[in-house]
Amino acid sequence: MNNKNTQLSVTKYVIPIFFLMIVLIIILYFFNNNQSKVVSDSGKKIQTTNTEINGNDYRSIIKDGQYVTSNARGIVVTTQNFFNAQSFENAVDDMSKKFFSTKSLLFQEGQYLSSNTINNWLGRYSQDNPEGLNPADNGRTDNGRAPYYLQSILENDFVSQSSANKLDLNGMAIGLAMNRFDDYTKEKYGSVYTQEIERDEMEIQGKAIGQKVLQRLRSIKDIGNNTPILLVMYENSSNDDIAGGTVYQYYLSKEGNQITKWTNIDIKNVVFPLTDNDGKNTGSQENVLFTNFQDDITHIFPTLTNATAQGHYENGIITGWKININTTFYSTSEIKVLANYISQIAPNYFSSNIPVTISIYGSNQIQAVVTKNVSGKYDINYLFSY
Repeated sequence: MNNKNTQLSVTKYVIPIFFLMIVLIIILYFFNNNQSKVVSDSGKKIQTTNTEINGNDYRSIIKDGQYVTSNARGIVVTTQNFFNAQSFENAVDDMSKKFFSTKSLLFQEGQYLSSNTINNWLGRYSQDNPEGLNPADNGRTDNGRAPYYLQSILENDFVSQSSANKLDLNGMAIGLAMNRFDDYTKEKYGSVYTQEIERDEMEIQGKAIGQKVLQRLRSIKDIGNNTPILLVMYENSSNDDIAGGTVYQYYLSKEGNQITKWTNIDIKNVVFPLTDNDGKNTGSQENVLFTNFQDDITHIFPTLTNATAQGHYENGIITGWKININTTFYSTSEIKVLANYISQIAPNYFSSNIPVTISIYGSNQIQAVVTKNVSGKYDINYLFSY
């Protein structure tokens, strides 16, 4: 009898202990699984680039050891010519720095608009593409056709890092590149025609497109109603212009989906030497300086083929020079002498308080770049092969 009671007593304790062990094993199983997930996620840390070389630029995102590219990568390059593509991206970047701090925020290529979305927006409005921001085809093939007003869209995001693997969206810049000249063909592989768009018409269409874009962005859950959005309106230059276009308007939306008033900007890119200089055009004085600079070089180096320049103007004042010099020779010794001579005479022609970049080409290949540093002196970088 005692043995039977002892067995019952043991059984009474063993069964609960057994079930307790099962529960502990289950808990430990899920705990270990969760722990392994946390470790796996924490391994995907976000890094940033260093800006010690140029403190005026944003730090960029490197995730899982790779630079984070846009979800719509390549759209600008494929929808714009070379000069407009570069100028468009630089213009949106420059405008962004006026509103989004390079010290406290990180730059990230657009992550919210996919290539499919942007391509649909750039297309014509139709039953098949109700998202199209360009007007519906009116069936005409002459200058009475409905032109493509919107040529390209660029998204840049500005974020802060709240943890090792988390980024918070603090702002967004959207560039909208508008056409003053729309190239088209009447038939596939046919001759190319150019349809000119009046400036006022371009601005009216741009404002309407900007309003639609803002509303669409606000409807994206991860962007929300309170993320600052900078809309940058850019005017493309014509395809035969060696200077890119310029920003002409912008709007900063701090919240909401309605645009109240656009801000106009007076920015111009002027190509030198001027072909028609009546003394009243923007850049008339700078044209005289550049022509004298060119004459100074050709007097010493008669093999100089040509020299051209772009002057960047804001509110009628020049704020930067980019100069290209082409020569028929490519001897390294001659290139060195030419570059040194340019670095010596450039201060006589170009203001000391604005950036100047002079690229020297020999036989259509870039050989040297002369740039003015922060102290006002000119540095030379040679691009010779070993």
